[in-house]
Amino acid sequence: MWHLPENLRELEEYGNDSIVLELIASYKADTANRLARLHESFVRRDAAAVNAEAHSMRGSSRQMGAEALADLCQAMEAGAPRMNWPELECQAKQAEVCFAEVLSAMSEYVRLASETVEAPRYESASTSSTRR
Repeated sequence: MWHLPENLRELEEYGNDSIVLELIASYKADTANRLARLHESFVRRDAAAVNAEAHSMRGSSRQMGAEALADLCQAMEAGAPRMNWPELECQAKQAEVCFAEVLSAMSEYVRLASETVEAPRYESASTSSTRR
């Protein structure tokens, strides 16, 4: 599953919600692209590319609070030099499922954050029109 890590929670608390939302959007797009490149690496049986993509996804996933995905990427990274392709492909499929769960949780977070940002604006607009 996914949780907002402490460093991003602190940014949010200091009023930098838009930065947090941008980081989430960037992470989602980057990880989707990396998963696609990971699949291409399996087709080519390119252990070095599997290692590189898994390494990159591990780091960004850890920073973004997607610990389970980071752990799967770490296992792929460690297993790439042995080139046990069936095992690596199984881990990659697990990573895809895990990423789908992370995407869902992040999308819900973004939805709730957007509602929270919009709600005060609406209230202040209705309050100011009531005072007139």
